[in-house]
Amino acid sequence: MNVIELNEGRKIEYELRGTKLDFADGTLTMNLAKYQRDYPVTKTITGDAEGNLLIDGSDSRFYVAEVEIPAIEYEDVEVEGEAENATMTEAVEGETEAAEDTPAEDTTHKTHIERKAKPLNTDDVTLRLWSIEDFDIL
Repeated sequence: MNVIELNEGRKIEYELRGTKLDFADGTLTMNLAKYQRDYPVTKTITGDAEGNLLIDGSDSRFYVAEVEIPAIEYEDVEVEGEAENATMTEAVEGETEAAEDTPAEDTTHKTHIERKAKPLNTDDVTLRLWSIEDFDIL
């Protein structure tokens, strides 16, 4: 995870475990993989007047952090069998050798390509931190 300090001063404590980003010893935990979409997502962590941490909160008084989650990356995987829907494409048909005078049987080996999401690579996540000198977290 890339960490950028936006200004001087004390920052919120955080810990990354797998795809879970934990702030202030469990006060707020984000499962980053659940926020990932087909486009980059930015979530702002703020604090309210009562010391609560919020994700994209409307009643915020303090900026705490900003988390930038990259877009989902996909890979094409060749899968045995016929495609189940229109989003899967037929990839390879390997024909078994058959004599020309034998009855025509469907001895074709079929595969198709499926688009699979790769797991979130947390090395591509960016965490920007603001000073929390004036903010007391509950």
